[in-house]
Amino acid sequence: MHVSGDCSIFIAVHSGCILAKEWLLVTDMGASWTQSWKEEFKVHKLHLLTSKPELLLQPRWDIPPLLWLLYRFFMLVYTFSWFIYTALLFNTPKFLIFLSHISYCLMAIYYLVSLCNLAWAFLEIRCCSHRVKRGVSSECESLLSLPVSLTAALCLQWFLHSVMGCCSFAVSFLYWTIIHPSDQDSFTAFNINIHVINSIQIAVDLLLSSTPVHLTHFFYAVLAGALYVIFAVVYWLMGGTNMYGEPYIYSILDFSGSPLVATLCILGVCLLCLPSCHFVLWNLQMLREWMVSREESRRIALRRDVWWRVKVSGGMTFDLVPSLDPAASVFETSRRTAMLEDQQSQSLSLV
Repeated sequence: MHVSGDCSIFIAVHSGCILAKEWLLVTDMGASWTQSWKEEFKVHKLHLLTSKPELLLQPRWDIPPLLWLLYRFFMLVYTFSWFIYTALLFNTPKFLIFLSHISYCLMAIYYLVSLCNLAWAFLEIRCCSHRVKRGVSSECESLLSLPVSLTAALCLQWFLHSVMGCCSFAVSFLYWTIIHPSDQDSFTAFNINIHVINSIQIAVDLLLSSTPVHLTHFFYAVLAGALYVIFAVVYWLMGGTNMYGEPYIYSILDFSGSPLVATLCILGVCLLCLPSCHFVLWNLQMLREWMVSREESRRIALRRDVWWRVKVSGGMTFDLVPSLDPAASVFETSRRTAMLEDQQSQSLSLV
């Protein structure tokens, strides 16, 4: 009985330590969430320039570069194949008037741009590393430099990520809350892929990649929503019809029959639904960073310096990789980007 009592005490103490540790992790996560929330509402976070462009290219976890490239390629093939199937299924250009199909098209474009940017960066770094090893060039001793054109392409990639991620969540939510109840044949492989798997793709991509999400970027999704509303109004004024010959794209956008309902739906989507979906994206990013910060996950989290200098460029061994400042970038072009960010922040603050 004495031994059993000691075991019970040990188990109770051990369980208490585990609970205390988990409570500290949750408390730290809450403090980090609050601090990140306060830092989001700054003017310089509205633009698409970043001082660390590698965040738009690399995974957040220690995934081999070739495997990460294959993942990007697979997602492009998968999404593009479903988009082609959608076009063949409807067999009319009118399929592009629907927001579901437009957002899926944006997703395919995003995967194409992200794959091209990743392959471009790999080739640039590999070629530079090869020139240095042969002694042909001494301009890129650090082996890590990106052309300005690639930096601009990364801005496009970040913009597409913000818009299509937010729109995909909004499409899934609006479809299953408004359109699905009146559609008895909605449980098909096509609808599940367009209105469920699309959001899963966004969540998986965000959790695997290092792509940052800024709350102020909801502006781009709202702008895209406003452009779609303008398109819907112009399409209605020109006498356009949907697949069934009805004078609207969606029944909730019947400007001639129910203008008040259409207006309220537009305001609700642009001012409530899209910002809320972007807020979900931001919280997924916070969840990813919290997972990385856990002690059990640190060993599989990505070290940017090792991933780029050793695994991508092949220019150094693991032991020779210098430690990298967490606030610094592995790319030389980031210095110019940082200067541009400072100049923009100063000019905006003066205004």
